[in-house]
Amino acid sequence: MRIARSAAIITATLALALGAASPALAKDLPRDIPLEYDDKGDTVAKAQYRLDWLGYDLRHKEMDRGYFGRSTKAAVKDFQRKFFLPINGKINKDTWKMLDEVGDDVGKLPKACLEERQVLCIDKTAKVLRYVLKKRVVQTLDVRFGVPGLDTPTGSFRVYYRDRYATSGINGPDQPRASMPYALFFNGDIAVHYSPTFAASGYYPGGGSHGCVNVADLQGVSWLFDQIPVGTRVYVYNT
Repeated sequence: MRIARSAAIITATLALALGAASPALAKDLPRDIPLEYDDKGDTVAKAQYRLDWLGYDLRHKEMDRGYFGRSTKAAVKDFQRKFFLPINGKINKDTWKMLDEVGDDVGKLPKACLEERQVLCIDKTAKVLRYVLKKRVVQTLDVRFGVPGLDTPTGSFRVYYRDRYATSGINGPDQPRASMPYALFFNGDIAVHYSPTFAASGYYPGGGSHGCVNVADLQGVSWLFDQIPVGTRVYVYNT
């Protein structure tokens, strides 16, 4: 379970609270790209700042020094896997460009995610769900969405039903019901829920749900389920 606690998230939280934008990150390709294990400097720090905002666990010592250590390399590999990039643990041109696309607005959330005490703020571009409490991101979870033709809808919704032991009959009447526990329904039969398939297979091209927001982290989604009452706003958007 990813609970926000790093220096970068604290900085982003202050920016949100003060209504200020996060520090600008350069749009041009830095001269020291590619970056790899044992590198150090401002560009490493910028990459770490984005990775942290996207929910990856980075060691404080690495972030404080702008050092490309083991946790940074592991985060880069996970990021590359998530966005179907070659998994080499190096920040090359393509990895940097993807980081720039999905992680550049560090600390900035849509207005709809800041108007109420607690909001499920779901970014389809970055493939993350952020639990925002009192304008502060307290949890970030990797998620996946509906396959083409069964797209997860964007917009503002409300959790109208909770079911810790939910199942689905999507496989047909003659097949065992699919498990979708810790379900927070917000639009018809569409819910945020744990997906055993997602947990087992991870991200892969063409993979997805029938419209639901799938979570692979069982501990994380079970904790989230206990925090979210009926009536909580769910905001789904593309950055």
